[in-house]
Amino acid sequence: MNYRRSFDAKDLKSYSIVFDNSLLKNVQNLKTPDKRIKRAMIYFIKTGGKRIRPFLIHQTGTFLGIDSKTLNDFALAVECVHLHSLIHDDLPSMDNDDYRRGKLTVHKKFDEATAVLAGDMFQVLSVKTLAESKHLSPNQKVDAIQMLSKANGLEGLIAGQSLDIYMKKKSSVKDIEVMYLLKTGALFSLCFNLFLSVKKMNAQKRKELKLIGDTIGKIFQVTDDMLDRWGDEKKVGKKINKDSKKANIAYKYNYKDCLKYLHQIQNKNYQALKKFFANNQKGLVYISSLVDFISNRVK
Repeated sequence: MNYRRSFDAKDLKSYSIVFDNSLLKNVQNLKTPDKRIKRAMIYFIKTGGKRIRPFLIHQTGTFLGIDSKTLNDFALAVECVHLHSLIHDDLPSMDNDDYRRGKLTVHKKFDEATAVLAGDMFQVLSVKTLAESKHLSPNQKVDAIQMLSKANGLEGLIAGQSLDIYMKKKSSVKDIEVMYLLKTGALFSLCFNLFLSVKKMNAQKRKELKLIGDTIGKIFQVTDDMLDRWGDEKKVGKKINKDSKKANIAYKYNYKDCLKYLHQIQNKNYQALKKFFANNQKGLVYISSLVDFISNRVK
């Protein structure tokens, strides 16, 4: 596969079209006497999304020489977990958002019960994708599903969501960072950890891989926080300043200090990428420029 010298946003857009078609096909092929949940899932997929997680899996995995069909299964599984978290995050009992990406959230387009069940089904589909993969051995399936379950459970996303809801605004930066690593970092780490189910790496490489995922998660979340406080509502696609009463880095610091904090995390990420891709300059340039795109996005 030929790579540009560095990441181009057109790469992500082109990939997301192909990925969304694959995701839609998977949902459309689900057999059920209840079409309502499928309609809600299809509606949410069609509202769009950056698809950064599956793109990270595809691009990084390709640099590592992992088969594209295996990477497609990993990408679908991770994005299904992500979609479940977004639908549930929008619910009245959580963030209570009416819009996402400028379109009605699932519970507003349909109803709350349908949104809960559609989110649940995306979780089920994530495991189903790995369990029924034709490109993973039985042992690889077990390893991948264990990793996914950990990232999505009480050691990852679910715990992070709970902390996000109930954590006090006066919480320390250290406590907020723990919440970030669980709520957002766990899924980004999963994007990279899944490679370990099909590719052997020594302890040092595994450590570098974890740091890459953790720091990208923090970069993504801090950028989200900054967009909530200082972003353009039309570009963000949902209400801003809604997190002003929550534990949030952007409401701990002013804009200048927030940028400084973000740059520190970016430096840690780059150093980890530099070590991991020590013998792959193209991989380093491409993935690091993709991380720059994540931190400079406007939505």
